[in-house]
Amino acid sequence: MTETERDGGARAGLGTTPPSLRPSLPPALPGMMAPGPLSARSLSTAQTLASAARRVEMTELIKQINEIGLRSLLFLCVTLGFVGAILVYQAGIQALRIVPDTSTVGASYLELLVRDLAASVTGLMLSTRVGAAIAAEIGSMKVTDQLDALRLCQTDPIDYLIAPKILASFIVTPLLTLIAGIVATFTGALTGYFSFGINPSVFLDPKYIDVGDLLTGISKAVVFGLVIPIISSRAGLRTKTGAEGVGDATTSAVVGSSLAVIVLGFMIGVAGQLSFG
Repeated sequence: MTETERDGGARAGLGTTPPSLRPSLPPALPGMMAPGPLSARSLSTAQTLASAARRVEMTELIKQINEIGLRSLLFLCVTLGFVGAILVYQAGIQALRIVPDTSTVGASYLELLVRDLAASVTGLMLSTRVGAAIAAEIGSMKVTDQLDALRLCQTDPIDYLIAPKILASFIVTPLLTLIAGIVATFTGALTGYFSFGINPSVFLDPKYIDVGDLLTGISKAVVFGLVIPIISSRAGLRTKTGAEGVGDATTSAVVGSSLAVIVLGFMIGVAGQLSFG
């Protein structure tokens, strides 16, 4: 072998790392996703979500309950309070124009509130606040490679980031709907009393509310509590590089969650009407 060949071989050897010294990703723990690019397909099956929910840390769950629930409570109460007051005021005006009797305004309003209004407005407001926050958080972590860092530490991002948000939203959304609905009930009753002289005992008459209305409203709140974080997390996982990508992911999360709330609300309402009349 000539001196030139020996020098070439030496230089080639310097540019090649022995297999034993090459870095490698740690093997996935049982139940974790295999190492590889994190994508939106991670949310494709209910089995993955159910398995992740069983491994949620209590401290992270409590943190998300505070973030999604307590920090959204005032916003939702103010929003539904004013929406309820506006609806009662406009309903009273229309009732006086058609029939000079406002005795059924309260009962009709309560039926609408229980069956659709409370859950739908709560879902839409959570889509804007919670959906945007989830997509921005996950999207920022993706573009800065923090999700890959979690996996290098053998921590599944689905378990650590997404599952607590879904479980917390599933728990608090019905509660938020209930509390905000109570606020809307009282603001509607006050509006009816001061604007049209409707006695609160007459306004708060639940004669039009039945079991079907309650089940329909509860079903909407539960479904919205699951759909909003799932769609928002998916948007965050699909974030492209750069600040513009995070902004696009946030917009996609809000638009997708809001459309899902409207469409699913309509479908559940129709199903409830067909089932319970």
